Amino acid sequence: MIDLARDHSLKAHVRPIALGAPASGLVWIGDAACFALGDGRVLAVESNGAVHGNGVVHKGAILCAARSPCGRAMICGDDVGDVRRTEPSGQSVLLGRFPGRWIEHIVTSAESGIIAASVGKEVAVWNRQSDAQAHGFSLASTVTGLALDAKGRRLAAARYGGVSLFYALSPQSQPLPLEWKGSHIAVTLSPKADYAVSGTQETGLHGWRLPGREDMAMSGYEAKTRSFSWNRKGTWLATSGDTNAIIWPFEGRNGPMGKRPQLLAPSTYLVTRVAFHPSQDVLAVGYADGAVVLARLHEDMFLPVAAADQSAITALEWDRAGQCLAWGSEDGHGGILDLRKAA
Repeated sequence: MIDLARDHSLKAHVRPIALGAPASGLVWIGDAACFALGDGRVLAVESNGAVHGNGVVHKGAILCAARSPCGRAMICGDDVGDVRRTEPSGQSVLLGRFPGRWIEHIVTSAESGIIAASVGKEVAVWNRQSDAQAHGFSLASTVTGLALDAKGRRLAAARYGGVSLFYALSPQSQPLPLEWKGSHIAVTLSPKADYAVSGTQETGLHGWRLPGREDMAMSGYEAKTRSFSWNRKGTWLATSGDTNAIIWPFEGRNGPMGKRPQLLAPSTYLVTRVAFHPSQDVLAVGYADGAVVLARLHEDMFLPVAAADQSAITALEWDRAGQCLAWGSEDGHGGILDLRKAA
């Protein structure tokens, strides 16, 4: 178990990485942290420092990335309309081409085998049976965020005026509208799909308890929320958009309604990325100044991992075992923390 009181400094166990371009996505494939970069490259770095790939696989800037359902590759989207599957070695396959569109959001599921990508006002869907697009869903306005539940069955698409829910695997699925005025720029589904929560343009969150679609508002943010992370039990939701990591309770029938959030790891800079440990209630937090810390629920202390370098953290991810944490920043710096060395 990570002991924040004992492990007073983890910086000695961090391997710095020169990415050479902004980090727009990050997934772990085995022992390799695979970075999607703004210059079209995919860079795979093992925790021991070995580098793989590092070739240009996209003609445009990569805007988003997710782990492939098989777990052996990245699914990336770029600003010229391509969706590609790329292995850590650099071998790449084109899944879809949508000329003139930006592919800004991709979500995947190992459980259902689904891949979903935002394409303007459409959501393109692939399944595990083929590399060809299986079907798609249409919305009335541009898709501004995507999310899947833990089983990869329910798909949430943020849009102007709220969120639309679909059954991802069904081409005939009709949207279930979750309406709230204004622009919604990000969305997350709780692991059991009993809550949908969106980040709004006006700052703050709006949520719906499902299936009854009861509304809830979560306010008090200094900036827009674009990063969400659920703990392993789905009982806490960590969010960016403030100078603290704001964590909302989702235990009980009413979830966060009428309850106060926890505020962790305060800073003078905004939180830009959050990532819960896969098996412990420890949260990794990245800031707009480039710092990275670890904090635990119900504790006031936090542990520095990476020092500030004045460049915002744009990607932050634990490996599946929770032994390594990787991150990347807006100006092309990154790092890997190996907790096995700390132990």
